Order: sequence, then C-alpha cells, then structure tokens
Amino acid sequence: MKFGIRQKLFSGFVVIILLFTGTCLVGLSYLQLVVDSLERTLAHPMVVNHASQDIEVLVVSMQRSMYGISLSRDQIDIDRHISEIRKKEDRALGLLSVVQTQVLGNEGKTLALNTRINFYRWRPVRDKAIALAMNGKYDQAQTINNTEGDSYVRFLQDELDNLGDYATKRAKLFTEDSIHVAYKAKIIGLITIFLSILFSLFISFYLSLSITRRLRSISIATTLMAKGEIKQALEIKGHDELTQVAGNFNAMASELGGMYDDLEKKVKERTRELKEVNEELQRVKSDLEGKVNERTKDLEEKISELNRSQLAMLYMIEDINETSRQLKATQEELIRKERLAILGQFSGNISHELRNPLGVIDSSIYYLQMRLNEKDEKVHQHLDRISQSVKTATIIIENLLNLTRMNKPILTRYSLTTLLADCMKTCKIPDEVKVVEDFPETEILVKAEKEQIRMAIDNLVRNAVAAMNSKGTLTIMIRKTEEAEAEISFIDTGTGINPDHLNQVFLPLFSTKAKGIGLGLSITRMIFENHGGKITVEAEPGKGAKFSIRLPLIREELAESSKETEETEETS
Repeated sequence: MKFGIRQKLFSGFVVIILLFTGTCLVGLSYLQLVVDSLERTLAHPMVVNHASQDIEVLVVSMQRSMYGISLSRDQIDIDRHISEIRKKEDRALGLLSVVQTQVLGNEGKTLALNTRINFYRWRPVRDKAIALAMNGKYDQAQTINNTEGDSYVRFLQDELDNLGDYATKRAKLFTEDSIHVAYKAKIIGLITIFLSILFSLFISFYLSLSITRRLRSISIATTLMAKGEIKQALEIKGHDELTQVAGNFNAMASELGGMYDDLEKKVKERTRELKEVNEELQRVKSDLEGKVNERTKDLEEKISELNRSQLAMLYMIEDINETSRQLKATQEELIRKERLAILGQFSGNISHELRNPLGVIDSSIYYLQMRLNEKDEKVHQHLDRISQSVKTATIIIENLLNLTRMNKPILTRYSLTTLLADCMKTCKIPDEVKVVEDFPETEILVKAEKEQIRMAIDNLVRNAVAAMNSKGTLTIMIRKTEEAEAEISFIDTGTGINPDHLNQVFLPLFSTKAKGIGLGLSITRMIFENHGGKITVEAEPGKGAKFSIRLPLIREELAESSKETEETEETS
C-alpha cells in the first residue's frame, strides 16, 4: 500500500489529536472530582455554620424582647414586643429546618434535632411569661425570664455552638479529602501528559526523519544549482510526492542546462541595451532633481503652517480639558449640596417630632428613679441605659441640625498653636492613648471661629480614638506649606481605611461603624470649607490614617513669609 506525505502527516496528526483528547478527558474527569469535592466542602458546612449563628442571634434577641415585655408597663409596647417575638420565632424555625436539611452525619442530625426540640420546649415558658405580663404580674414574668428563660437560652446557645463546631469539623474533613483527590489528580494528570508527550515526540521524529533525509538531498542539489552548477541529478527512490519532485528536478536541470547557454547570449545583448538606457536615465535624473528641490521648498512652507495649526489645536484641547475638570467639580458639589438639602428637610421635620418624646422619656426616667426603691440596682441600671440612649439620640439630632444649619463663621485672629491647644483640652482622650504634639516655636496666625474649630477637632480626635480602640499613639503636627497655608495633621495608629471608602468618608450618612450615622466628618469638612480651607485623608488598611487640614494664613503671615523668602534669596 502506497502512503504519500499527506497521508503520513495526517495519520500522525490524528494520533496526536487522539492522545491530546484522551489527556484532556482524563484531566477533566479528575478536575470534576476536585470540583465535586470542593462543592461538598464549602456548601453544607458553611450553610450550617451561618444558619446556626443567625439562630443564636435570633434567640438572644427574643430573650431581650421578653425582658422588654416584663419591664414595660405600656400595653402597646408589650404587643409590639410579642409581635417581634413571633416573627423571630418563625424565622428561627425556618433556619432550624435549613440546618436539619443541610447538616451531614448522624451526629450533626442529632444535634440539629435536639436544638429544635429544646427550642419548642422554650415556647411554653415564653407564653407563660407573656400571659403574666398581660395580666399585670410583671415581677413574676421577670422571675420566669431570669430563671427558666435564661436557662433555655444558655442551653440553646451551647447547642448552636456545638452545631457550628461540628460543621467546622466536617468542613475540615471534607477539605482533607479534597486535598487528597487534588493530589491524586495532579499525579495522574502529570503521568498522562508525560506519556502523551513522549509518544507524540516519537511519532513526530519518525515522520520527520522519513521526509527530511530526502529533502536534505534536494536542498543540497538546489544550493549547488544556485551557485552555478546547473547540471545536477538526484537519486530517485520511494513512491511519494518527493519521488515525483526528484524526477521533475532532474528534468528541469536538463532543460536549464540548454537554456543557460541561450541566456548568456541574450545577457550580452541586454547589457548593451541597458548601458544606453542608463545614460538616458542619468539625464532624466538630473531634470528630476531640479523639480524635487522646488517641491521640497513648497513642502517646508506647508509643514510650517501645519505646525502652527497643531499648536493652536493643543491650546484648544487644554482649554477643553480644563473646562471638563471644572464641570466635574461643579457636578460633585451640586450632588453634595442636593444631599445636604434633602438631609436638611428631613432633619428639620424630624427634630421637632423626636425632641418632645425624648424629653418626656428623660423626665419619666427621673421620676422613676426618685420613686423606685434605691436598693433595686438592676432597675436603676436599666434606667441609666435608657437615659444614656436618650442623650445619644439628642446628640444625633443636634449633629443633623449642625450639618444642615451651620452658620457662617465669625472669624477672629488666633495663633494656631494656642487655638489647637485650647481645643485639645476639651477632648475626651483615654489614658491608654498617647498624644504627641509637634508644634512649631514660631507663631502661625489664622482667622477662625473658636467654637466651630473646637467641634471639628473634637470629631477628628474621637474618630482617631475609635479607630485605635482607645489605645495607641495620636500625633498632631502644625506646619507652613509653600502655598502660603497652615497645615494641621492628625496621624493615628489605628486600623486604617479601606481604599474603596476613601472617597466616601466625608459624605453625609456614610459610616463603617456599628453605632455611627456618618455625620462627624461631614460637619468637619463643612466647617473647614466655610473657613476657606480644605481637609484630605490618606490611609491604608492596618497602617493607620492621616487627616490633613489646610487653612489660609492671614495677611501678616503672608507678608512675613514673603520677607523671609526675599532674605533667603538675597543671602543665596
């Protein structure tokens, strides 16, 4: 059977494709095993763990609502607590069903079932306490909550913690299985790839060797022919396309030998004709050089005009870019003012509605503290908590009003060092926080309203203390800048700020704190902008944060700075 070069190459290519396909199928099969193992590792344990944590939060929240029922004397408030307990109970039962469905292993199923049973056992205790509170027997309801209710809550918390630990252990076991499957897949995949490559190399080497030997002889013959040795002959053997090429080459070499003699005669004739044409071309070349010189001068003038046009175009593009930047800044300012306007409408409407109820609550707390037994410390403790919460709500209302109704500052001349030192005296700084003040010896004069500056400095210090968890180092520096401004820097050693949040920290109502509403830095920014200054922030996660404030110097400072600069230049 005769095989041509095309058949040989095609058969080799088919074999290599089959090897590659087999290798890919083996790799995909073991990759699917790894994926299945990882899905089993991540899906069920994570669902169980998250669900158990959510159930624990709901249980604690339900117990707090039970305390609210026993402590409240208002029927509407009691009904609200009961409604919240029913909703949280339905949510917890739904999560318990998810846990029973998703948990794996007999031990996990048993833990989930025990947790559900104890949750049902807690219901009669709650219903009993609710019935007593509804009948006005608040002390008995409180006693049941403190004894039987707390006991069930603690037991449920232990059961849920055990369930989470069990899910974590199962995740660890699944992870070990996944690592073993991945390692096995890696070894088998490497072996399969190595064998496929080895067999492919053998096939390629065999096919190339059968072709390159005859191609080499053809290449040598054509090289000699190119050097002028026209009469060449190749050995003819085989039955493929190269055999036909060798026969055709020999016939071509024979014909070329006869044609070579004819070409030599024609070359001599053409050489004479080319000499005559070359002389004619020299005359034409001389004429063309004159025309080219004239055209070159015209092109130089046009290029000069084009350069001037390009320069004008660049100036126009710069003007367009500057206009675009100004439009973007104006748009951002309009968005911020629109948000402040909306916030102002909201705060103005809600402040009056909240202050009166808060005043009533505060006066009621004072009355209850006077009438209740002084030895009942727990009741007084809860009353103090309510009073503190009322004060916090009042502060939030004041911050909303400050943000939207900040008056234009009445500026007074101050020494920046003295002003900052006075403001720091009113800040509440824990003993564990070390404050480093890096102030210059010379006076730096600015114009400011002391009360507004004190409010802004207090916001920055409180944020720094909170970021450091009330322990660390707070560095405060004052410097003059080259732009005739005074710069104040607050540098803390706290947790830093996420890069995604750097452009949002000064926006109203933006906060990453659990108990913050995001008004402090917005008020601070508004204060410094009303003083003609600005505030910026630099921070990295885990490396602390740096808030920098720049305020314009007053004329005396500017004159003194200019005089110092001139003296320095004269000395140089």
